[in-house]
Amino acid sequence: MIPILPALACAAAVQEPSTDDRLRRLEETVRRQQVQIEAHQGKGQGAALAAGYDGGFFVASPDGSYRLTLEGLLQVNANLFERGLEERETEVFLRRMRLEFGGEFERRWLFHLEPKFTESDVDLEEAWVGAELGERGPRLHAGRMKEPFSLEEMIPLRHVDFVNLSVLNQLVPAEQHGLTLIGETADRSLQFGAAAYTGDGEEEFDSDRGGAVRLVVRPFVSSGQPLLEGLQVGGAATWGRAGQDLSGTEFLTEARVPLFEFEPGSEMDGERTRLGVEAAWLSGPLAIYGEAMTTEQEMEGTGGEEDVRAGGWYAAASWVITGETKTFRGVRPAHPFVPGREGDGLGAVQAAARYSELRLDDDFVSAGLIAPTSFTDRVRSLDLGLNWHALYEVRLKVHWLRTAYEDSIVFGGEARRSEDAVLLQFQVNF
Repeated sequence: MIPILPALACAAAVQEPSTDDRLRRLEETVRRQQVQIEAHQGKGQGAALAAGYDGGFFVASPDGSYRLTLEGLLQVNANLFERGLEERETEVFLRRMRLEFGGEFERRWLFHLEPKFTESDVDLEEAWVGAELGERGPRLHAGRMKEPFSLEEMIPLRHVDFVNLSVLNQLVPAEQHGLTLIGETADRSLQFGAAAYTGDGEEEFDSDRGGAVRLVVRPFVSSGQPLLEGLQVGGAATWGRAGQDLSGTEFLTEARVPLFEFEPGSEMDGERTRLGVEAAWLSGPLAIYGEAMTTEQEMEGTGGEEDVRAGGWYAAASWVITGETKTFRGVRPAHPFVPGREGDGLGAVQAAARYSELRLDDDFVSAGLIAPTSFTDRVRSLDLGLNWHALYEVRLKVHWLRTAYEDSIVFGGEARRSEDAVLLQFQVNF
């Protein structure tokens, strides 16, 4: 606390003051000291707002009970395909540009707004309001947000180790409208999520209704055994009904180029169920993680109605060669690359590898949903790459991707069973 006694002594040392003068000066001194104390503690009415950067820009009240944040993500990609591969064009393009606005009121009431910018339009990726239901949660969200399903989907996009998400991610639910409850126990040994949703806002309001649950267990998080503390296992499920016209909709490879497109008259029309299991182990600079999932959907095509299935699995590993700790919240270089600054380093270097396998039911063809010349019942992808983290907010990814098909598929009149590409991504996030 700011000392008061020295100030009082100075006031008493004034020569021959009147009693009124002494009292007035003492009161003024005490008032000034009290204002300083209150400002120091963040309680004064005139105390300045706090502002700064802690991974995102923020403005907050002095005591932190009110807070506004601004975050963003910008990704520019380059896809370099092998020569002579029809329907695959080497190009540089804007992959993502997003801003995230958030806020807290009295540390209990929350909001989040995330517009997604494209070359020709602006969409809302997420938009929700929420409340902390206790001192340590859980948290209730209402609005448009991610469903609690899939480890890969729960990792913030800015911290994904690869240029693109796995081919399986297309089986994962995207943002939906509804209610979501998320939380974890005080010791972080159990994490849970549950949601009831009513649609994605792009189709009819009742075209996609259902629920989702996800449970993650970290059995050794409080064990005091560093080698095991980063182990977690979990499972998730969604259920409900979906109705949507898929005519001409493309299903993409891991390089984000068309694998096939649904035939005219293809529809999702009925019950849909997804099941997923996941596991991860993080220890120092090393991370190993993966998941498997399956989805079953009632669909209708020119060949009739069928319950079609799709699923698969992936396994991924990454190693921060320069020794920094790897988390699902990114890699923070011990020696950031800032040219011209004293003590400048070279950033952090990370190696990453992922193998994924997608399996499709033959009923996709028999129901008339996919043309036989475009169909393969298994797609395998191998991604090997290096990531350079110049700063926590700036990184460059260089990856080689091979995609192999169980059966030959036709590209521009040419039958092929594999293709190769080099994928690059420059990213800035805050």
